[in-house]
Amino acid sequence: MKIRPALPSEMKTIDEISLRFDLDSNDTAYEQFLVAEIGGRLAGFGRLIQRKNAMELGTVGVLEEYRGKGVAAGIVQELIKKAGKKALYLTTLIPSYFKRFGFEKMDTPAPKSMIRKKEWCDGCKQVGCTLMHRSPK
Repeated sequence: MKIRPALPSEMKTIDEISLRFDLDSNDTAYEQFLVAEIGGRLAGFGRLIQRKNAMELGTVGVLEEYRGKGVAAGIVQELIKKAGKKALYLTTLIPSYFKRFGFEKMDTPAPKSMIRKKEWCDGCKQVGCTLMHRSPK
């Protein structure tokens, strides 16, 4: 598996897959993404979003045929490395997955810059959506 920066030509595919998997596909830019490639094919992706006062890890998706092969873990680890000494935030429906990477559940509100539209969070019906934080190591 090779993990590398996304190419501009891959954004249409990344956006289509993000929509299909119900991932955050708002305001995407190829510079935000890393992709995992297996055998020359896109296997998965994830991104870092620089907010005004926060760094957000998000839009982690792995195509069905590559799941269970460590693709997401490889992407998340590389995104953490890329974030360097910055604290990371994420929202997820699977907090147990991200806990192994040092993310902890937060009981406080998200940094304001992560909330692009307040009504998205206030009106969210995602049962189990969890805000998590990872302090720099």
